[in-house]
Amino acid sequence: MNYQLRFEELDVIEETPLLERINKQISTIPRPTMDFMPGIKWGNYGELFTPAYWKVQYLMYSENEKFDINYRLGDNILEEVVACLLGGFGLKSEIGLAAFQRLKTRRQIKEAITHEEILTSLKEPFVNNEKSVHYRFPNQKAKYITEFLNRNDLKLIPLDNDIELRDWLLSINGIGPKTAAWVTRNYLNSENVAIIDIHIYRACLIMGLYSKYYDIQKDYVKLEKIFLQFCCELDVQPSKMDALIWLQMKEANRNVLKLINDKN
Repeated sequence: MNYQLRFEELDVIEETPLLERINKQISTIPRPTMDFMPGIKWGNYGELFTPAYWKVQYLMYSENEKFDINYRLGDNILEEVVACLLGGFGLKSEIGLAAFQRLKTRRQIKEAITHEEILTSLKEPFVNNEKSVHYRFPNQKAKYITEFLNRNDLKLIPLDNDIELRDWLLSINGIGPKTAAWVTRNYLNSENVAIIDIHIYRACLIMGLYSKYYDIQKDYVKLEKIFLQFCCELDVQPSKMDALIWLQMKEANRNVLKLINDKN
């Protein structure tokens, strides 16, 4: 499972009728040659992946009731952290969710759980599309989960402040800035953090918001700040915008890579 799991109910929409419904709002978008952010123009909303394009896409998707997304995966913060620890690069979302549900059903997401209990549950095969499959990296993930659930400060997790929570999460072995932002966004519905994955990175690269020399891991704080500023300039919710960008960039993956290569 990866953080994008929560967006999978969204579908690519039929644009023509929606464009007619939001025509008045479209008319307020600045001209394509107007400055959007330093060095970046608004562009035409009919041109793929310009700021104007993303603004109009956001307006259209806002007409869809499914765009009101419930981000939480768990019933409490321990479950949310474990759900996100079970996701990550190279892990299929369906298997990650199945692993999370297994641990939850067996009531193993609790303080002082043993490594052996978690590892045994993750090593048992799962059924996906009528096939028996195994969870990748069971040893590594069992280690991370067990370490987390055996911390002595779990009663002190700062749940009243999104930035403090994100910073606290970074102290967990196995959690980097993206996963910390993911947990924070999910659990507190935070609009003060951003989940920068490869799809968001590519969209911002195409717009000129990011340099090709930026590294998602090393420059995460800088990339997050730029993305949040982008959303502020568009007057959109960062959580919904990253859902929308993720959906469309994933669908257009081959064309996206061509655009990036042509740009460079």
